[in-house]
Amino acid sequence: MTREISTQTTIQRQQGMIQAVIDGETIMMNVENGEYYGLDSIASRIWELIETPQTVGALKKQLLEEFAVDDAQCQNDVIQFLTEMGEKKIITYS
Repeated sequence: MTREISTQTTIQRQQGMIQAVIDGETIMMNVENGEYYGLDSIASRIWELIETPQTVGALKKQLLEEFAVDDAQCQNDVIQFLTEMGEKKIITYS
């Protein structure tokens, strides 16, 4: 994926991921390549929110309501995290 992610970008989970939640953190495995990933509580919340396709703007709005974080910092962190997930083919976006 070479397209840049913005607040208007729609994010959705990639098919083929198995997950389990342990102590508030999500552990995932990609069934296609066998790679494992661990998500902290905030990343786990993002994963939960994108169970159905969401825009980055909607994700940011929800996270701002749930966590004590600055708007600009939230947007930067969410976009960085989603970019990394896209590079690992854990999510798709359009």
